[in-house]
Parts: sequence; C-alpha cells; structure tokens
Amino acid sequence: MANRLVAGTFDAESYWRDESLARLPALRDRESERIVLAMDELLFPLCGSGDALLTRFAMEESHKTYLSKIGFSFTHFNLNGKNAEPNLFKTLAGSEARDENYSAYRYLSPFSIVPYTHAAAAQYGFKTELPSLEAVKSVNSKIYSTQLSEKLLGETRGKPVYSAEELSVFGLELLETHGPTLIKDPYGVSGKGNMLIQSKTALDRTAAYIRKQEENGRSAAFVLEPYLEVESDFSCQFEIMQGGAFRLVSLQKILNRQFAYLGSVSMEKEEQNTLEKNGYFDIMEQAAWSLYRDGYFGPVCIDSMTLRDGTLVPIVEINARQSMGFINHHLDQVLGRNGKKGLLTFRSIGFRERVDYEGWLNELKRQDILYPNQKGNGIVPLSSAALLANAPTLDDEAAPESGGYYKGRLYMSIVSDDDMERERYLDRLRLIFERRGGKWHS
Repeated sequence: MANRLVAGTFDAESYWRDESLARLPALRDRESERIVLAMDELLFPLCGSGDALLTRFAMEESHKTYLSKIGFSFTHFNLNGKNAEPNLFKTLAGSEARDENYSAYRYLSPFSIVPYTHAAAAQYGFKTELPSLEAVKSVNSKIYSTQLSEKLLGETRGKPVYSAEELSVFGLELLETHGPTLIKDPYGVSGKGNMLIQSKTALDRTAAYIRKQEENGRSAAFVLEPYLEVESDFSCQFEIMQGGAFRLVSLQKILNRQFAYLGSVSMEKEEQNTLEKNGYFDIMEQAAWSLYRDGYFGPVCIDSMTLRDGTLVPIVEINARQSMGFINHHLDQVLGRNGKKGLLTFRSIGFRERVDYEGWLNELKRQDILYPNQKGNGIVPLSSAALLANAPTLDDEAAPESGGYYKGRLYMSIVSDDDMERERYLDRLRLIFERRGGKWHS
C-alpha cells in the first residue's frame, strides 16, 4: 500500500477564528486570497518516496517534471479548482463516492487541522491519529502563547484584552510607558491581523471601530504588546509525538518586513549552539509538554526573536501546524545531497498575459540562473499554481480590468554562495519578467 497523502490549506487561522469575534480594520484582496488557495502546492517537499500531494489547483506539468529531475519525486492529484470548497478537506469529506486514488494511501498528512480534516480521514479510512480541532484552536491562539510564556518564563510582554474599553485603557498605558504598541488578533497571520499604534488618536479610532462591533453583538479578544526593537527573528520546528515525546526538527532564521513574512533560511550550527547555551531548547521542550497536556500533538513551529539589547524572547507565537520553516528544512534535505542549501523566499508578480511556464523555465536555464546552473547553484521555482492563480485560462486572453495586471506570487529557493550572488540571480529574474511585460514587486 502507498504511504501518505499530503494535503492542506494555508489559511488555517481563518477556520480557527470564532466568527463572533471583533476584527481589526483590514482591506479585502480577492486576488491575494486566490493565491493563498493555490499555496498548497508548496507542500511537495514534505512528500517522501511513495507519498502523494493533493492540491486544489493543477500544477504545471513542466514544473513537476523539473522538480522530479532535481530530486523531488511525488505523485500529484488535484481537485477541480473551480468547484472545490475553499477548505480542501470539506470537499474530501463530502464526496459521495470515495476516490480510489486517495484510498490507496495509508495515512493523511495535513498541513494543519481544520474543520472536516477528521471527517476526510474517516471518509477514506486513513490510519492517521489527529488531535481534536478544539485543542488545535486553543493552542494556536496568541492569547495561549502569551499565557504560556508567562507560565514558563515568569514574564510576558503581551497582555490579553477582552473589550474595547480594556483596549483603550491598557493601550494608552503601553503608549505612555513604552511608545509604539502592537495590537494582535488572536488568529492573525503574517502581514494581517497586527496593527501598529503610535498615537492616542490612532488608538481611540481603533477602539471606536471595535466598540461599534461590540454594539452589534461581537465580542473582543486581542493581545497588546510593546513594539520591540528586534535584532533577529527565528523559529524552532519540532514534533510532539503521540506519547508526548519531543523531537527537534530544525531551526530557521526568518526574514520579515513590516510584520510580513519574507523568507526562511536554515540556521547555522554555531548560532544553534549559542541558543543551547542560553537554555532555549529546554524552554522548547517545556512548551511542547504544555501543548501535549492541553491536548495537542503533531508538528509545531514556535516563533522566537532576539532583541537589539541581546534579550532572547523564546516564545513570540505558536503555530501548531506545519510551516514555511518545515518546508524549507525538507527542501534543504534534498539540496543537501549536493552539499547545498537555499533561502526560501517569494516575490509578487504582475502580468498582463498568461505566463508560458515551460518557456519561462527554459529561459531561466538559458540565462544560467535555474538550479542547478554551471556552478551548481541557482533558483529553484517552487510555485506554478500560485504564480498563475489569477491568470486567464488558455482560451480566455481578456485583459485585466482597468488595464492593470494579474496578480501572481513566485515562491522560490535561492541557492547561492553569498548574498551578492543571490542578488544577481534575483536581478536577472526581475529583468526576465519585465522584458515579458510583467511587473516585479520587491
């Protein structure tokens, strides 16, 4: 029997969040939402021999062929992207007839536990043991991570607030004592759900926005934190086994820009040794045990940081699921066969006409920037569906509305010997897109 079926959704937080909770101000971007739906293709590095990846949208055949050539071999299935539910597991659980393609696999390996994950596992008779959805929701809340930090370390910089009034009172205290203040949604994600407040006027405006929602029957729950001077962000990936045992997987340095995730790179051994001397891994094991006692087991990614004054902050946020850090670790395991490792990152792309993906790959090869190039380095394209998520179909070449650009996102791993080489690859990649009439967002 085949081994695992790997699947998932990258907007798990939206399914964990109680719809009755008040929200911070935010603009909706439907094109970005569609790109997130296509990001499940990034799970291919988690597939081992005999595993399959199930995605919402099709991946380009030329992309899969390329990945196979460089060491990533996996069976691929995709749902009908137009008719499938946003939650892929809901589609699986609702299938009246079991698809024997999926039934051939023994285990389900989800990116995260969301509604219908358990039902999908039952529908296909997967042997996977999963924590309860309620436990998953609980430990992924930023309120939980704030309280756990206080429990394990005796201190926390965050303060949960449960009303617009508390937001006003404690927010003003933080502004007066620490200056710029962060308001965090309990289930906010990278680049969304965090608001930086730098004045009483902005605080009052936000509190009024929340108060209006309370008047309409919603309840408030946020975390207030002082805005900190960060020297470096990093994350720890580990597994909590079913019996509670801790298994360290990797440490990843994180690139962020204005609260938004920009990339991951595996941490050097010397930096890991410094963390070990500072008792970091002891704290991670204690956190894992607390998560287990609260009903969770499986993959965990804990975000941490070091401040400019040298202070180590071990627990910033808890992601009780797979993560970009896990993905980059598995990418590096394959690249490591050639003595290489990469920087996982992405760029947002705009284009007026559908990209010929195979032709684009061939051009990268001609320009000697496709991995492996003559030096054994180069760019590993990780996404095709996310790049083309908003593109017109092959038989519909209508221009974007208002003469604009279709939005796409190119995820990639950049294998280079130094930062200068990495920037040269990115500059060439940008020129290739711009020569094709595309728009490159740095």
